[in-house]
Amino acid sequence: MALDIEILNSGDVTVDTSFLAKYRTPGTPAPVCVNTFLIRGLSIGPVLVDTGFRSPEIMATVGMAATDAVDGTLDVQLQARGIKPSDVAMIVHTHLHIDHAGKTDLFPDSTRVVVSRRELEVSCGGSGGPGYPAPDIKHILGRVWRRDAVQLLDAEDGDIVELLPGLAVERSGGHTEGSLSVLVETHDGLARICGDVFYNLGHQLGNPFDEVLFAEPHLSGNTAVSERQERRAMKRATQGCKWLLPSHDAPGRLEGGRLIARTVGSTVPDRPSAS
Repeated sequence: MALDIEILNSGDVTVDTSFLAKYRTPGTPAPVCVNTFLIRGLSIGPVLVDTGFRSPEIMATVGMAATDAVDGTLDVQLQARGIKPSDVAMIVHTHLHIDHAGKTDLFPDSTRVVVSRRELEVSCGGSGGPGYPAPDIKHILGRVWRRDAVQLLDAEDGDIVELLPGLAVERSGGHTEGSLSVLVETHDGLARICGDVFYNLGHQLGNPFDEVLFAEPHLSGNTAVSERQERRAMKRATQGCKWLLPSHDAPGRLEGGRLIARTVGSTVPDRPSAS
């Protein structure tokens, strides 16, 4: 099955560059996009991956300046494409951090929400702190008591679970314990929506900052797992796919696990440019 992915910008946040690539120019602020992903071509209807942040004000509670997308809020962008919240068949969450699950409550219970059980456990257990704000997590948790409103996955790291023909998830880990990657079959091969396993493809994969080992990706400055677990997740994310789509950077095209090009537009597959 050949599916298409449209990248929707749900806003921008300002972070330290060492947050994106560990030890790189600490103290230097950098604006980054917050992507959500619209998958089309499935028989059940449109599928979303992540829902962005709730508001600039809630991002300020974790010390990050944020701005809403110039194209409007998520529901406005969907409406511009002829899609109502009730038309969205499924939302898959790579994880439940503040900038990934903020607008899930726009969608009715008929929109099934898919998330790792371990991610929900961590988000409710207090160890994630303000990165899992109460309004977002209470909404996800409330769905557990409403029929078919949520699907919890019990996969271990590296396990792949098929959701629909052409659409699967992998328990990736690497950023949070319960992080998922979303695997999408396109006419140009497999695309992997990797959440925050990678933040910046250029400095972490294409020309890894301060790395001398062959094919060694550079770590981020923001992970809830060990460095070894993060490296394993990053290396696994580059294998077997032609497109890699992070949540805070433009997608890249891979060949043999190496970054060879970046996208020109807002869809995958797309005409790539030189990396």
